[in-house]
Amino acid sequence: MARLFTGFIASLLEAWQELRIHKLRVLLSLVGVTIAVASLTTAVAGASVAQQLMTEQLERSGRPALINTYAFNQRSDDLPAADAAVTEAFKKTTERFDVEYASMVSRASGYRMLHQGTSIDPELLVADPAYASIHRLFAQYGRWLEAEDAQNLAPAVVIDRTVAQKLGLDENSLPASVDIDVAGQVVSATVIGATSTRDGGLDGQVWMLPQTYEHWFAAKAPLTDATYEMWVPVENAEELAVHFSAQMRAELPGYQVEAMRSDYLTWGGDENLRMLALVAGGIAGIILLLGSLSLLNVAMVTMKQRIREVGIRRSFGATTGRVFFSVLMESVVATAVAGGIGVLISVAVVTNPKILNMFLGSGIDQMPPFPVGAALAGILISIGVGALTGVLPALVAARVKIVDAIRV
Repeated sequence: MARLFTGFIASLLEAWQELRIHKLRVLLSLVGVTIAVASLTTAVAGASVAQQLMTEQLERSGRPALINTYAFNQRSDDLPAADAAVTEAFKKTTERFDVEYASMVSRASGYRMLHQGTSIDPELLVADPAYASIHRLFAQYGRWLEAEDAQNLAPAVVIDRTVAQKLGLDENSLPASVDIDVAGQVVSATVIGATSTRDGGLDGQVWMLPQTYEHWFAAKAPLTDATYEMWVPVENAEELAVHFSAQMRAELPGYQVEAMRSDYLTWGGDENLRMLALVAGGIAGIILLLGSLSLLNVAMVTMKQRIREVGIRRSFGATTGRVFFSVLMESVVATAVAGGIGVLISVAVVTNPKILNMFLGSGIDQMPPFPVGAALAGILISIGVGALTGVLPALVAARVKIVDAIRV
């Protein structure tokens, strides 16, 4: 065992010395392999980042498993009711089923937001604090709504990036005072946070607690409809929806209650993620094939120029196996170095926010760490490519005869 280990180390040192001697050949090999490995690793890591961005965008509409509950008054043709009885029944039922994340959601209309001479018409969503967890929202500046905000002396609101930019608000200006005009009634509200999202209309989105809206704005513009949302474990979510709606009907005589799962997994949204992974894998495979062919061409051309060198080594007693292994290890060591450089280039590209935003077109809330698997794959694949492309030149070198080599 010690002899094998010593021989392996000696072969590595010999390969390294050969690489130092043939700097130009090594440089030509490194350029092609480095570009191939950097592209391969970037494609794999970039796919991971793109998957994270796509997942975040899909989960803006609700994390799996999202159950929407609607309550219709059977005595009228109105939209799903937003009255206190339905809200109370929903609250009692979620407590009975031990649901941690639940929220009433309603959209208000007929109001304007004003700040320092700027007037906009954003979309106003009335929701409970759990809405942020259900829809993967994070306050980039300030904080999200809390239940205690309903007791504030002024309405507390959270805005998205679009509203913040239109009103000229940034991290240093929060909390900020803005005016909300509802049917001619102007109320001064406090912006306590801003998200990084821009998923609303042209003028963005604003969030407010139901109790806040009821106290300040319901008299002028009462809410006419509402959806009740729950974020529950994916397992048995459909069965939970059936039992939940039955319990809600028991709590609300005269109402028709429907509960159904409606997150992106229910309509096959994960197919886009799988397709993205397949496309990235296909691109990586093509890049690897082109890189290995380039390396093989360089290796074969240079080996024909080294026939005399190999013959001299054979004349000094180098065995066929030793010649084969040393030539093979030259390719492996060279591609390992190239792979390491390629991985470093990939890390520098993928972890650069400016480059990511340039290609992705939008920010990402939870930047995933650089995939260790992509880095290891880049190194291992570069070593594997070196071994595969080094076999043919090594076979050519091993078959060189001393007499023929001297004649060259």
